[in-house]
Amino acid sequence: MEQAHIDIEEIRNFTNGLSYPLYFLDFETIGPAVPKYNGSRPYQQLVFQYSLHIQETSTSELEHREYLADPSQDPRIGFIEQLIQDCGNSGDIIVYNIGFERGKLNDLIDVFPEYSNELRGIVNRLKDLMIPFQQKWYYTPEMRGSYSIKYVLPALVPELSYNDLDIKEGGTASNTFLSMVNETFEGDAQKTRRQLLEYCELDTYAMVKILEKLLQV
Repeated sequence: MEQAHIDIEEIRNFTNGLSYPLYFLDFETIGPAVPKYNGSRPYQQLVFQYSLHIQETSTSELEHREYLADPSQDPRIGFIEQLIQDCGNSGDIIVYNIGFERGKLNDLIDVFPEYSNELRGIVNRLKDLMIPFQQKWYYTPEMRGSYSIKYVLPALVPELSYNDLDIKEGGTASNTFLSMVNETFEGDAQKTRRQLLEYCELDTYAMVKILEKLLQV
């Protein structure tokens, strides 16, 4: 029988090392087979959407910001400009699986060097919420040996679920937006944009709730 394992000391080290305000950030990307925008390669993952939950102090109300590109133009400039504004200048930016967001930000720095100082500032503030689970500092059998957020979330916060959403995972979000870009989308665009925003918002809200559990250890 698998045992739950919670390493209180390591988790406290992790949570005590966080500096407020905290920003919980998640990107969505598309990877068009045929490059559509300047400086992009076939199948390169390009950002088109983010969700950001902000917590000024440990007791303050959550704020939410979001960006979803206009499919008729290069999604990246609006994304960069709003992200820089929304992320402020101080506090940790929490992501789940740092390699992904860091890689996308570095891609943006390469193509848009005029924003490199601000984007580098964001990269330097990233903290990875996956670490306590990847390192097995917090492990329960419900995670089924995985540290993917799709397993960690139901194990820690069973009341939060993607099942009620029309868009339940990143692949669907990506394909949906790509069809809008390619003008092959059929359906209610406004409604679908709302569904994309709801999906991405749950990704960052999930991180807020996961951190809450770690802070209670």
